[in-house]
Amino acid sequence: MYSDCVSKRRNIFGGQLRKSVLLAAATLGLVGSSAFAADLPTRKGPPIAPVYVPPAFTWTGFYVGVNAGYAWTNNNRNNLFGFPFVGAVPVGGAVVPVSSSGNSNRGGFLGGVQAGYNYQFGIGSGFVIGAEADIDWADINRHNNSGVVFGSFTLPQFPGTIFTPSGVTTTHNNNNQYLGTVRLRAGYAFDRILLYATGGLAYGGVTNNNNTFGSPIIATTAAGSVIPTTGVVALTPTQTVIGSGITSHSSSTKAGWTIGGGVEYAFTPNWTVKAEYLYENFGHVRNAPGFFLPGVANAFNSSNRTIDVNVVRVGLNYKFW
Repeated sequence: MYSDCVSKRRNIFGGQLRKSVLLAAATLGLVGSSAFAADLPTRKGPPIAPVYVPPAFTWTGFYVGVNAGYAWTNNNRNNLFGFPFVGAVPVGGAVVPVSSSGNSNRGGFLGGVQAGYNYQFGIGSGFVIGAEADIDWADINRHNNSGVVFGSFTLPQFPGTIFTPSGVTTTHNNNNQYLGTVRLRAGYAFDRILLYATGGLAYGGVTNNNNTFGSPIIATTAAGSVIPTTGVVALTPTQTVIGSGITSHSSSTKAGWTIGGGVEYAFTPNWTVKAEYLYENFGHVRNAPGFFLPGVANAFNSSNRTIDVNVVRVGLNYKFW
């Protein structure tokens, strides 16, 4: 009986030992397999780098730049040439009144600098408003001539005298020294492309050279009649010269208005290029010089000119963030 108990205990102990050995072997097998699997080459590639997404472009900010282009004038004029004196009586079929008008374009180079500020509503595409000021050196010349020859006439105030104009000549020679604007801009941005309209104040320096209006009148007074310019009775047929051309030289700054539009493209976050057109109007210049005789109303030559400029230019801007 004792031996049976001993035998059962041995069997139980042996079974537990065998289970422990098998469990240890299985554990070692799993660990080895994991280690072996860790040593095998992997098919996975290197980690994927994050994709950089640049911030959306905005037109908001201050900018400065340069520009260059071409400008030309619409030299519209309307000249009225009529008999110089009220009550004049034609001699030999003189023609009154005579008028002329014309349109000639003169142009030249201009270039300068600009600065401004834009504000964009939203990011990417959206409405843009701003303001810009510029000043350009301009080389724009205008020159025109016109002439009308009148016949002789008499005046009731001076019987015995025949007045003969030697001709009427009008010469304008103007040069624009500089042009500038202060404008508002408004448009819509398609990301880096901006379409805009603009308008505001325009100013410019104009030099007037050799403006000559008219030419002398020859007064032929018969003997025994009063000479118009002196009031003395002529003893013999006498000729006198009345009036002369009026020549002036002046420089002035004129103000007006401008309107136009353009397109601008941002080829980097800070640099943009633009192309634009501006129409600038500086009003009218009116002249009415004449010849003067005592007690006689006169208006010999009336000239009305429109001063306006067309500008086509390109520009390069640097935008500050």
